[in-house]
Amino acid sequence: MKVVFSVLWILCPLLMLGQNSNHIAVAESGDGIFSILRKQGLNPTKYYAEFVALNEKNLRNGSELHLGRAYLIPYAADSFKKTAVQVRTDDKTEESIFKSELAEISPKSTKLKNAVIYLISGNSVDGTSASVNKLTDEITLNLAQELMVHGAQVYLIESEAENKHALVQKSPYKKTEGAMAPLSQMQEYVEIINKKYLKHQGKYQRLLITRVNDDITDEHCEVSVYHHNSSENGRRIAANIQRTFNENSIESKPFREYTEIFTDKNNLYLAKNALPAITLIEIGNGKKPTIEDTILVNANQELLSNIITSGVLNDYADLEIEK
Repeated sequence: MKVVFSVLWILCPLLMLGQNSNHIAVAESGDGIFSILRKQGLNPTKYYAEFVALNEKNLRNGSELHLGRAYLIPYAADSFKKTAVQVRTDDKTEESIFKSELAEISPKSTKLKNAVIYLISGNSVDGTSASVNKLTDEITLNLAQELMVHGAQVYLIESEAENKHALVQKSPYKKTEGAMAPLSQMQEYVEIINKKYLKHQGKYQRLLITRVNDDITDEHCEVSVYHHNSSENGRRIAANIQRTFNENSIESKPFREYTEIFTDKNNLYLAKNALPAITLIEIGNGKKPTIEDTILVNANQELLSNIITSGVLNDYADLEIEK
């Protein structure tokens, strides 16, 4: 009995630590403390000392890992596994957006540490190719990563697989074009976003929809940015995003104040019912007649995501300065 009690007395602190840290990780070939922390989405510089303290009896020479052994991972609210989350509308389940990719992702700044950004990858199923849908998703994932590494809490809202690209009509400036997503689908988006919004009340919160409306076969693409006409915050972030696109435009067009607004019913439903200000970034192939507020930029998905992130950073910084 004494032996059992002694074993439990030794194990209880480890079990409690395990609960606080949520999980353990097994050291793989080539792993050091930095790499095992990075794979778990933690900033290795920030959590190195805590990791050593948790695992000091399980380290060789004070800092080397044993291959195949399990190590306690420090609890970290700012872990990339927690700050970039995919939320499904059908069953409300949540999971980390990034998994194996975490080993290659490092934090860049904490400029968006009090920001919560909701992302929706939205395309119409009507006339939209698989390559267009894939490109839209890739841009949205790149955007999630860029926002995350600057400290933002990111929620990627996903609908059921068969409906995920039925969010919005084919074009925001032609009311009759494209397919309408069911009202129930919009209500599910709003329900999830508004619950998260209330949880993070008091923080900077914005909803961004990204959409590609044509196959991008050229090295250039056209970008348009939209907001709701009654939302000052929506107009403001849209203007900041548009400004960053103008700064990266391959054309020399004078910048003018942003004016385009939503007209399709699905976007309007989200804009009127979702609590965060909403902005739509639409990307086209650059071959259709130029619209006045369309901006011509290089069609590089990482560049596009970086430009949108810069617009969010500028919008957030402007509001921080005003406080």
